[in-house]
Amino acid sequence: MPHPDYRDTSKTRVEWAETRTAKAETRTEEAKSRTEQAETRAEQAETRTELAKTRTEQAETRIEQAETRTERAEVRAEQAELALRRVVNNESPVPALAVPDSECPVEDLTGRQREILRLIAEGQNTKQIAEALKVSPKTIEYHRVKLMVCLDIHDVPGLVRYAIRVGLLPPEKMVTG
Repeated sequence: MPHPDYRDTSKTRVEWAETRTAKAETRTEEAKSRTEQAETRAEQAETRTELAKTRTEQAETRIEQAETRTERAEVRAEQAELALRRVVNNESPVPALAVPDSECPVEDLTGRQREILRLIAEGQNTKQIAEALKVSPKTIEYHRVKLMVCLDIHDVPGLVRYAIRVGLLPPEKMVTG
């Protein structure tokens, strides 16, 4: 018969081993949990980094747009200064360009296109012209594009200069800045 102390010691050792095993399992679970939390934080950090990069790119784009707007404003200021000098020196605000009558494509324009060109030259915008002519703004945009293609003029100021040059806009209707 075994010694009673031996069984108690053996039982106690098994209990201690089980307790240590349980504690080790708990520590293992805690370590796994901490690892998962660390991975989640790392993913969140990556997401924040990507968002920061996106915001930086957007800021750079806005800066480029602002620089472009500044350059355009400077060009407009120079043009305004030039026009003012011409007025002060009693020069024509729009330089006269010779257009031979035989080659003038104004005859190729329809009556509606001439009317829209005149209204553009008077300083009316697309919506105002559409209301005045009782048509859709898209119709006015269509006619403006057709005018630009036909006349090989690619901006509204060019259309205005052309209308003045060919006499579609009487001097009293000229818009002054």
